[in-house]
Amino acid sequence: MTARNHWIATLAALIAGCLGWPQHAAAQLSAQLTTRHLARGEQAFLEIALPGRPPDTMPVIAPTPNVTIKPTVPSAIPRQLPGRRIEYFYQYVVESYTVGRHTIPAVELVINGLKTRTEPVEFEVFNPDELDWREATVAGRTVRYAASFHIIKDHPYEGEAVPTEIKLVIPREVATTVEDWGIPEFERDGVACWRLEPSNMKGQLNVLGRQYVTVAYPSTLTPTRSGKVGIGPAKLRLTSTQVLMDGFLQRVTEETFLTIPKLEFDTTPLPPGAPAGFDNAIGSFGLRANASETEVREGDPVSVDLIVTGSGNLDTLRAPRLADPKGWKIYEASATQRGDERRRLSGSIIFQQLIKPLDLQTAIPPFRLAYFDPALQQYRTITTAPIPLKILPAVGSTAAPLGPPQALPLPVERMTDILAILRPAQGLLPAKPTLPPWLGHVLGALLACGLIAKALWLHFAPRLRKDPLKAAELRALRDLSRTPADDDTRFLKSAGAFIERWLGDHPGPDLHAVLAARDALCFRGDQPAPRLGRRRQEILKLLRKTITTSVMLAAFTLLGTPPARAAAADPATQALAAYDSANYEEAIKLWLTAGDYTQLSPAILYNIGNACYRLGSPGYAALYYRRALVRDPGHDESRQNLRFIERKFGALSVQRPDYQYALARLPLRLWQAAVWSGAWLCALGLLVFPATRNGATIRIAAICALVVAPLLATLGLLGWRYYPDDAEFAPYANQAVIVADKVVVHSDAARSSPDVIDAPPGSLCEVVRLSGEWAYIAFASKTRGWVPAATLEKVLPNTPPSPPKIRKPLANERSA
Repeated sequence: MTARNHWIATLAALIAGCLGWPQHAAAQLSAQLTTRHLARGEQAFLEIALPGRPPDTMPVIAPTPNVTIKPTVPSAIPRQLPGRRIEYFYQYVVESYTVGRHTIPAVELVINGLKTRTEPVEFEVFNPDELDWREATVAGRTVRYAASFHIIKDHPYEGEAVPTEIKLVIPREVATTVEDWGIPEFERDGVACWRLEPSNMKGQLNVLGRQYVTVAYPSTLTPTRSGKVGIGPAKLRLTSTQVLMDGFLQRVTEETFLTIPKLEFDTTPLPPGAPAGFDNAIGSFGLRANASETEVREGDPVSVDLIVTGSGNLDTLRAPRLADPKGWKIYEASATQRGDERRRLSGSIIFQQLIKPLDLQTAIPPFRLAYFDPALQQYRTITTAPIPLKILPAVGSTAAPLGPPQALPLPVERMTDILAILRPAQGLLPAKPTLPPWLGHVLGALLACGLIAKALWLHFAPRLRKDPLKAAELRALRDLSRTPADDDTRFLKSAGAFIERWLGDHPGPDLHAVLAARDALCFRGDQPAPRLGRRRQEILKLLRKTITTSVMLAAFTLLGTPPARAAAADPATQALAAYDSANYEEAIKLWLTAGDYTQLSPAILYNIGNACYRLGSPGYAALYYRRALVRDPGHDESRQNLRFIERKFGALSVQRPDYQYALARLPLRLWQAAVWSGAWLCALGLLVFPATRNGATIRIAAICALVVAPLLATLGLLGWRYYPDDAEFAPYANQAVIVADKVVVHSDAARSSPDVIDAPPGSLCEVVRLSGEWAYIAFASKTRGWVPAATLEKVLPNTPPSPPKIRKPLANERSA
């Protein structure tokens, strides 16, 4: 950095201080090398970043054999970070002519009375004769370039985060014309890797007397399985600009595509013998715990900040756990979201943990983190110190309160990360609902028909006459049933007389059997008195059945629920396991292939949104949250995560009053059910009066129903009418979500046209029309313009969606 740039940066820092901007970042002391794979004789830049205003003296770096380290300026350099934060850093030039592995030792500083140190930085020096040269056409001429993937460790462990980068070597005369170095699009085979972005500092290299420029794209890579894995191949687009003289000066822009071959390597599974509580933590970590309050009321939760520092898989790390959870209720911890530092191996992450004591406690127990240290090749466990805690009695008094309690301000959401995934018992919607939506109307109609029938009976029954013969027949049957139990002979004679008098026209075989038994047992003197026993009741039952007409009422039974699909549990379980192991792309693929897309439950779509967010695509995350809300407008988790993304990234969306979000706490079908329930209660309450006599108890319930029904129906109508519905902004078939980063809306279908507005990822828009590779869109703010069609996805897909390919944005989308 030149002296002029140094003074400009210092002046910017002073202005920021005058404006009241924060003067330090909430990060720890860190060391970062612009490239970890140096050609022999190539220069790299080492930056030591400080969390606050630095001391006046330069930090001392211990001598490294065969490595030259020199400061570029004699003091710290300020620079502005996102959010108007100011960070200071020391800059050094690193150079070596010895091929092999080298390690820059840790640097220690005392800042504000606290001693802090960086992690050691390991890098590799290689022979430039080993470069794999390729050819590309730039401005009509063929140039040689070299590009390849590199990792700092040959055989990493499964789940271990290791530094990786793309190294690009390109002739200097070509590099001077490059205006946009682009973001590579690359394939992953059993690895997870953050976006690779070009380093701001370029290196210089001399190969066979020709000058080259070296550009590094650093990031971190994590193997998701053991065995052979790979990264790449990759395609990189460079945008170069030249000024030509063709009658007059004109500026010509040309795109060049470079290919980077695939890098394959072997990974090693973790050794056996993991301690209790080990959960995917791989690296070298330190742990400390802070409690904002150590005096709480009985029944109140305690907030504990767990700070994990070190180097390793910080982005997929799970929160440390209580060493002794007995007597505590533990809530799910949330982690602070890391920004660009996620592409670094070292850093820190803060977990916000809420715990509530279930009984009297005197201290917060230690938290424990078990991890595997690849350098030591062994498992280790670290714990925090207990934190003294004082629990005060709950506020309460037997005396009458002097007045109403003071109203506290409503809490504001302070989410720093999305909610966790759901684990539904059923991943697919049933082909037919267990309870059809029309069932309530059928039940109401049956009750109404019953009341109408009862009212008609009460009205017309007095006009109906009873059949005297039928009445006499029933009296004769009652007299028969009263025959003494010890006189079976009399019973048989009376039963035979009954059959011959009342049923003699069409006696069936059963009745003939009764007559034959009477003739054989009752009219012959040589026969003993009959003993019927249970036969007596069977004869009475037969006579009742014969003289009584049975009206069979059709019973309405719900169709049996079709047998659930044999556990689509296998794909769902595999998807959850893939998500838990940070293999988010595989989890998305498994969830989408678990069944027909139209039958995926809102919880599954919500989980896909979470996986997209973990992959670094807030746009696709918002898309799947909206798809879950289309399927179930009352899905609270999707609405809350969508609200978090819109607030964090400033996404353009439909702005609604607060009362509509309060209505959305209940599903829309519940408001609709309230309307129909009120209507049916009113109708049934009115029908009760003509169907009952004066003084009937049920009339009291009918009066209550007539009072409650209008209120219930009115409340349901209001909730139904004002329920938030994004279809009011545009039909769901036309709605789309911006899924790419750094999208700019243009005034015409060309990148060189003037800009209209920035469209952050997750913004909701309406697709007015499509024109080739461009889409004309409109936002709820009445702003319209053109964007590339590849940067958005429709909320309702025309075809079953495939696993999203997280497209990496260009370094500058404003370039033509």
